Amino acid sequence: MKKILGAVFLFTLVACGGDNESKINDGVSSLVADEGLVGTTPEGNEFGVETRNPLSPGSTTVKYIESSHDFGTVRYPSDNLYTFKFKNTGDVPLLIESATASCGCTVPNKPEEAIMPGELGEMDVIFRPKEGQQGEVVKKRVTVIANTEPKQTYLEITANVMAPILD
Repeated sequence: MKKILGAVFLFTLVACGGDNESKINDGVSSLVADEGLVGTTPEGNEFGVETRNPLSPGSTTVKYIESSHDFGTVRYPSDNLYTFKFKNTGDVPLLIESATASCGCTVPNKPEEAIMPGELGEMDVIFRPKEGQQGEVVKKRVTVIANTEPKQTYLEITANVMAPILD
């Protein structure tokens, strides 16, 4: 089956003029479509692929109002919520791919919708101290991956975890 597929692929290349590379934008060539290429060209080609203008990159910039937050003293167990606010300071929509915490006690909730240029966005981070963190100052990091320059940004939370109040 693999041999048949390979033969069909080779035949397709030869039947299309023998040129195994497509030329785009003055000699830049590629055999593999870029993951950012979606939709159709203005001419509407048969492959449904749109070429991206290299002069308008798909990345943007983001400015966090605060990139760190100190909860102060918190008790185990508790839920501690902080909302990080940010602004898309670039020219293209901000798409947050993922937000992950350095520990299971910290839960970031990233926005699912794009944040348009100039708009404000919010990301909730919940800190739930674990029993073993009692008596410690805990510092946790949230890694945000987005279509920004740089691709990764970091948010940080800190809390002084105290034992529960006994009745």
